[in-house]
Amino acid sequence: MKSPKGLARVVYNLLAHSWATSLSDAWLSLKYSLVTRSQSFEPAESESTAPKITLIVPVYDVERYIKLCLKSVAAQNYKNLHVIVVNDGSTDKSMQIVDAFAGKLNLQIVNQANAGLAAARNAGVDAIDRTDYLMFLDSDDALRLGTLKALVGQLQKSGSDFVVGDCTRMKGVTRVKRVDTRQVYAKGTRSAITFAQHPAVIRDVTAWNKLFRYDFYQWARLRFPSGVYFEDMAVMTRAYIEAEHFDVLARSVYLWRVRTEGAKSITQQSKSDKQFDDRFDALVEMRATIQAAIDAGKASKANMDAFADRLRTHDAHLHSDRLKELMALVD
Repeated sequence: MKSPKGLARVVYNLLAHSWATSLSDAWLSLKYSLVTRSQSFEPAESESTAPKITLIVPVYDVERYIKLCLKSVAAQNYKNLHVIVVNDGSTDKSMQIVDAFAGKLNLQIVNQANAGLAAARNAGVDAIDRTDYLMFLDSDDALRLGTLKALVGQLQKSGSDFVVGDCTRMKGVTRVKRVDTRQVYAKGTRSAITFAQHPAVIRDVTAWNKLFRYDFYQWARLRFPSGVYFEDMAVMTRAYIEAEHFDVLARSVYLWRVRTEGAKSITQQSKSDKQFDDRFDALVEMRATIQAAIDAGKASKANMDAFADRLRTHDAHLHSDRLKELMALVD
């Protein structure tokens, strides 16, 4: 007879199966469609008084997911939104699906030979003419309803350089808040804080659940390194340190997909030597960046302790077979 914990795991695995993913996506698609059906697309951004948001969506062979992703964007009902889709050399029907959204979104397409996620994000930023805010969205994920208005509203109230919002892990029909970042949001929404004031924020260094003031993003010269996995970890660490202030929004704004079929996403792949080496290098850079911030008076020992705690409880768990190498970073 299974224990309650074992039974719960069986139920979770059933609800997280690939058949459940199809059911979940169908429900989300219907939900987004019902919202967009009651609104009209207004391409004339110059007539809107809302701040302009540019959303960058890198696309590479995601025909299974991109429709739901862009439906979630259209359902935001945000009147001054510019969507830049970067076609990173897709070989499937992804871009045919994207083209179908031309009449539903203020859409710009940037084409490039396949160069990877980091290069695609950078290409999207390079294509911006003018904007107030910038956000990244991975093409197999989705935005929760009301995300853009919530993020912009938070920054307009605080005047901070960027805001980071909570994220929900989506696998099959299951919905679970990210376990590794719960300490970031444990004290609720926080406005106009610094890296030194919130050391636990080092646990949330993904690029896609953040809305940046574009002038800050440009001033800080944030750029993703090409050709590596986990390209956002060190860059987002620097963003926290460079920001005069940032906000933490204790509301789930992003649906992060854990793929249950086909090729796994980058964040689900953690076992190869290349992936370990890239994560290790990113952690080394994060540690060096934090130490430089301590030397400059922008951080303290508490920040380094939080980094060490993150490494022991999260990164080491993902690479338990290389534990000795990882522990050398904090021992």
